[in-house]
Amino acid sequence: MFRHVARTVLTLAVLSTAVACGSGDDGSGGITLRIGATSPTGTPAGSLGWGDKEGILAEQLKDAGVDKIEYSFFQSGSDVASALFAGAVDVAAVGDNPALRARSKDPKVVLLALDSINSDVWLVGAKGGPTDIEGLVGKAVTAPHGTVRDRSARQLIDAAGLNGRIEVRDVPTPESIAGLSSGEIAATAVSGASAIELQHKVFPLIDSLSRHGLGYTGTNIALTTFTDRHPGFADAWRRAVTAVNRDIQDNFDAYATWVAQTDGTEVEFVTESTRPDEFNTEPFPPRGVDQLQAAYEFLQADGSLQSPFDVREWAGATQ
Repeated sequence: MFRHVARTVLTLAVLSTAVACGSGDDGSGGITLRIGATSPTGTPAGSLGWGDKEGILAEQLKDAGVDKIEYSFFQSGSDVASALFAGAVDVAAVGDNPALRARSKDPKVVLLALDSINSDVWLVGAKGGPTDIEGLVGKAVTAPHGTVRDRSARQLIDAAGLNGRIEVRDVPTPESIAGLSSGEIAATAVSGASAIELQHKVFPLIDSLSRHGLGYTGTNIALTTFTDRHPGFADAWRRAVTAVNRDIQDNFDAYATWVAQTDGTEVEFVTESTRPDEFNTEPFPPRGVDQLQAAYEFLQADGSLQSPFDVREWAGATQ
């Protein structure tokens, strides 16, 4: 998951290319759907990648007139949301943090579906450093600003009653992990198999969202300017997401093996960090909406959102 300059150059390059291409009729009468997502490998990852690999997305979206899917990849969910507002992508597959920020900025942001729930983030410490969150008082933890990992780090500090006593610094994940190894960083927020891999390398897992009954959701958002032009798309997308997730649940071992291969990690790290119940088979499961609401309340309380809105109403939208 580049240094700030490299990330900016990559984002601008993808934006300019995607905007130039545009969306809509691809010349055959069908829709070319442009999907934006984060990906450290430059290929479709996670459930989106599985749906692409297995042909489930393409098959399920045919009824909405989609006959071609193009992907643009970015280094953060905030970059993906920016691409959505810029008209460079039609659908943004992002974490709940950038989705909530986007909706607070513009009511035209539609929540198409939640594509995952119950996902965890771990606070990983440096070797030989603190093993509990109290040991981080007076130190700094790191996470890329505006991401789920950033919010999770602050949520964990809040849950420990240590607000104002532990600083959260904006540092990209690769630099953070390098800093852990050198001892220059006390702790960083990490998600997925990377956290478990670090644990196996004897980096302490100091805390996690799941220990506090918390989690984060994956969201898919679009703008009403797109959904109004394609009135059957939102329902087709929801059917596609749930079909992909159902297939992952039915073939979880194969999915975990594929993730390990594409991410260059071990299957055991994937299975330790990912559970089948993260892949919801309805577009707005109650537990996922609760997690989205909890994220909203935290961001609203700390002033991260531009304007208030009703999360549950947003999640029940049928645009």
